[in-house]
Amino acid sequence: MNMQRILTRMLVVISALTLYSLQDSLSAQSNDFPSNLKNRGSLYYLGEKDELLIKVNIWGFVQKPGQYMVPNGTDLISLISFAGGPREEARLSTVKLIRNQALLAAARKQRKSYLAMNGNAQEMGVLTNQTAEKDAPEKAKQVIEIDVKKYTESGDFSLIPELRPGDTIIVEGSAFHFFAKIFEFATKLAIIAQVYFWVQQPRR
Repeated sequence: MNMQRILTRMLVVISALTLYSLQDSLSAQSNDFPSNLKNRGSLYYLGEKDELLIKVNIWGFVQKPGQYMVPNGTDLISLISFAGGPREEARLSTVKLIRNQALLAAARKQRKSYLAMNGNAQEMGVLTNQTAEKDAPEKAKQVIEIDVKKYTESGDFSLIPELRPGDTIIVEGSAFHFFAKIFEFATKLAIIAQVYFWVQQPRR
């Protein structure tokens, strides 16, 4: 009887861990907007030699996801490289860029102030050559899908956007990874059911 109780408890623990693992994997596929895209003070920072830096985020199937301080003008490919590159299970055909337009409006004011005080002609040139996209009225939050796979096949750099302060990049898992997780979950359930059957067998 004691052995049966131990096995039952083990089954409960294994089931809980399996469900948690599946839930964690599914949450990585979520399309919801990140809740941390809001103004948190400075959007531009000074690095070594007065280099202008911006704070960006990269989540999902890269080697080192997290928050990075990168030079102003950094593009998406460079950020993925900073993060160690994509994982094997990454779905590069639909990499998502989530951009907060309210943050960008504040960032432009902050950079104008910095350039006015710093007098850096090179940075002033960057400012005066902004795309029309920045000045057009847009939604508070914008989701852009980038086909990084197409870029790797064609080398067309026009497919790769330049990052802005507060941008969040989400690299989702491939369909193969998703179904592999489901198969793994189903396999564990089958093992649990088999063990439970063995435990109950002597009682019949």
